[in-house]
Amino acid sequence: MTNITPPHAGIELDVLDFSKATKLSVLRDEPKVVPDKNDAKNFIKSIYKKILGNDSFLSFSAQINDVNKILQMKYSSANDIANVILKDVALTTKLLKLVNSSFYGHFSKKGIQTVSEAMIILGTEEIKLAAASLKLYEFMQDIATVKVLKDKALKSLQRSLVARQIAKEEGINDAEAIQISAMLYDFGEYLVALFSPGVYIDIEILIDEKKLTRDQASKSITGVSYGALGRFIASKWKLPDSIILAMKPVENFDLAKTKMTNDNYLQYICSFSNDLCNIEVSMEGKSIGGKIVGISDKYDKCLQIEAPRAVDLLKMSLQNIKKHASILGVRVHPSN
Repeated sequence: MTNITPPHAGIELDVLDFSKATKLSVLRDEPKVVPDKNDAKNFIKSIYKKILGNDSFLSFSAQINDVNKILQMKYSSANDIANVILKDVALTTKLLKLVNSSFYGHFSKKGIQTVSEAMIILGTEEIKLAAASLKLYEFMQDIATVKVLKDKALKSLQRSLVARQIAKEEGINDAEAIQISAMLYDFGEYLVALFSPGVYIDIEILIDEKKLTRDQASKSITGVSYGALGRFIASKWKLPDSIILAMKPVENFDLAKTKMTNDNYLQYICSFSNDLCNIEVSMEGKSIGGKIVGISDKYDKCLQIEAPRAVDLLKMSLQNIKKHASILGVRVHPSN
């Protein structure tokens, strides 16, 4: 299970003051990286071969079919969807614990007893998403062999909570794409860390030494960006196109929110959620405040999420993970 390092006293997300903050310049000229196409093909093949040779991944590939069934059942009855979920007993147990928690609200002393009842009370789409997200998180956590992978699994869940909340506040209908896409946003990086840890370390060193983005560094060493690798595997699992498109990193931060297509909007929300959740919460409060202002400034034209709202989103995600630690199988540090 994963240890959560709780925000220490220096963070004080509740009292961060942005009134005098200077907006940070986060859009710098970035060095160009020219990938080698042959290197890219060979590296993708090597990762995919390792996936096919991994029993856990083969098992998960079969489970992904259930996730797809859950997500694509737009016109099926609640009973049909419930039957797909009920095939996984452990998933069903956790799902019912989650919907009976304060994350969804309290409905009665008796609580929600069945998946079908949950769909009636909370809505079919909400339960489909919760089931799919839990299944994805369970896999990423269970197969994790080292702390960095467990941390990435936890970050994937945190991103999904942030993206879900933004989508809810903005009235976005395509919640399926946004929540699952946010979870899988750095899946390519997760795969490299799992199957090629030496390469992952080389990429981390290059990021630190050359100040490259993570995608630039991975392209420089392997010929393929983390993002492209993750989307390739998602396509092999036949996840919906809307999910794969939303996993694609954005480059133009001058695109106005009013001029975005729905696909654009989902991409920017996933990218924003990733940046926000990558803030190191063990830093001093002043440093965190600067990071949040920088992210808010970066996405100002495209998302218009002010720094105080970003703080609320970050707090919400951390609090909900902590609150549901026992349900999610996450071990919280005793000092929490």
